[in-house]
Order: sequence, then C-alpha cells, then structure tokens
Amino acid sequence: MKFLDRLISFIFSLLFLVLSIVLILIGVGIIDPQMCIELVSERFLTRAIVAKGTFNPITITGIVLLLLSLKTTVFLSLFKVKNRAPIAVKTRNGEVQIAQDTIVNTAKNQTLEYENVREVQASMVKKNRGIIIYEAIQVYVNTNIRELTEAIQESVKQIIYATTGVNVLDVNIKVKNVYNGKRKDEPEKTTTPVVKVEAPKAVEIVESVPEPVPEVQETAQEPKAE
Repeated sequence: MKFLDRLISFIFSLLFLVLSIVLILIGVGIIDPQMCIELVSERFLTRAIVAKGTFNPITITGIVLLLLSLKTTVFLSLFKVKNRAPIAVKTRNGEVQIAQDTIVNTAKNQTLEYENVREVQASMVKKNRGIIIYEAIQVYVNTNIRELTEAIQESVKQIIYATTGVNVLDVNIKVKNVYNGKRKDEPEKTTTPVVKVEAPKAVEIVESVPEPVPEVQETAQEPKAE
C-alpha cells in the first residue's frame, strides 16, 4: 500500500514538473505555444486515434489519471478515517470499542514512568492480529539505552494488554535525542550566599587596683588645765 502511494505521488510529481517547465519555457519565449499545440494535435489528438473506438489511448489515459486523482484524494481520506476507527475487543458479555488515543496515551504514560525518559511521542498502526506501537523518546545523558528500551517495550506490551485487552505485536522505539540537562526529579540547586563571620576581637581586661587609703594619725590631746 505504501509503495503504491509513493508510486502515484511520484507520477503526479513528474507530470506537474514537466508541465511547469513547459509553461515556464513558453512564458519566457523559448518555446512557441503554437508549436506545442500542433505537436499535441498531430501526435496525440488525431482523428485516427479517436476512430479506434471508445477505449482509445486518449480515453485510457484520461481514465488512469482520473483513478489516480481519486486515489490521492477521496480514497486516501477514507482510508485515514478508517485507520483511525476504534478497536473492538470481544469480551464475555459483548464488545468493547477502545479509541486509539486511549491506547496511545497508555503507552506514553507507561514510558514516562521511567526516570531516564524525558519526553515521548507515540502512535499506533492497526494490523489484522493486533497493533504496532511506535515511540520516539528523548533520554537523559548517561542512560543505558539498550536496557531502557527493552524494558519499555516489555512493559508497554503488558500494560496495554492488561488494561485494554488489545494484542500488541511490536513496540518500535526511536531514540531521537539525548538531553544533557537537569532531570525532572532533581531538585533545583540554590546558591547560598557566603557570609563571612569575623572572630570577635580580644577584649583587654584591666584590673583596677584600689587606691591606698591614707592612714589617719591619732594625736593625743593634752588635758585642759582646770
């Protein structure tokens, strides 16, 4: 299916490329427009070709181009709508329809449980026997990528089947980048200002010496004469 889509896109791109080049050459005067009209009418739009019947080369070319146009417009749009349809899971009591977004979000949340995963993008593709999960993840630096991806693949398979009952055929992981920065659970580093505390200066203690008390000399008083 993808090869057919690419082939159709290539054919249309080639046709429009040739047509655009011819129009540019006509516009700048390199090619005579009358010559182009005569060439097309003489080689492709002759009465002999039309007289061959209904399915002449002109009619067949027009039908092929019409089908290719419908394939790239209407059919492709219908295919996208059908591909986004919910997945039906049979149970003992009936049927449960699970939206694809539910499965994709389950895979993303399970992948983000791993601390070495910084971010993840997920999508899915339906197959006959189950689904295929595609993930593009960004991991932190110094991560064992092989061990991490194997663990994610196994856990995503188990969680989707356990919660929805949908069979996961494969979990394809693409490691798109390695993030060299702070981890999501790592606390932010705060810089504490350094305050210089000066040691107290030694205080000189001077002992005060008491002043000597002057001695009082007692003088003997002479007896008064009677």
